[in-house]
Amino acid sequence: MGLKISVIGSTGLIGKTFLESIKEGDYDQVTAITRREIENLKGKTFIKQACYDFSNLEQMKPDLKADVLICALGTTIKIAGSQERFIEVDHDLPLEIAKLAVSEGCQTIVLISAVGADVDSSIFYSRIKGRLEQDISTLPVRGIHILRPSMLMGERLESRPGEFVGKIIMQPLRFLIPWKYKPVHASTIVETIHNVIREGKQGQHFYEGKRLFGQK
Repeated sequence: MGLKISVIGSTGLIGKTFLESIKEGDYDQVTAITRREIENLKGKTFIKQACYDFSNLEQMKPDLKADVLICALGTTIKIAGSQERFIEVDHDLPLEIAKLAVSEGCQTIVLISAVGADVDSSIFYSRIKGRLEQDISTLPVRGIHILRPSMLMGERLESRPGEFVGKIIMQPLRFLIPWKYKPVHASTIVETIHNVIREGKQGQHFYEGKRLFGQK
């Protein structure tokens, strides 16, 4: 497919799974923007690894010249260390990088958000996710695709003990959980991302519940 793809959040569960799923020839160019080199991608010479310390985002511009930006950057408040740092990682950084990508010609943004994202939420995490969705939605692009998964299944590079416990509790009860809140495997999200890119729909679209599982 003749498209150039740039990915931020390349070492997170969704970014990592997306990059590992790509085969040579899937896209014209794929750039993984990271803070450190990803060992698992060394054998995939058709994926460029662009390492930055994220202190000077302007330096990223050459690697943001893409048709599609996949924004899978995110953390937890515990890992971030404070609410202020969480806002930087989950709102400020992805928004500024998306703006730079748009200035370099990007016309499609795929944003990995979270179930319950709402700018008016009383829950801090959901409120910040909602703010990012709202701000990303103002960018002048052809297509904005916002994915809102619930608990993610898959092998992370970083440890999230609370999420691990939640998976143990929720997985046996999965059939009782409404679609919107069902745990979803990273590979399922990645298949949705590939479909979104292939379809190339214009406008703003949200994917949660059954839509994340490829159902209508």
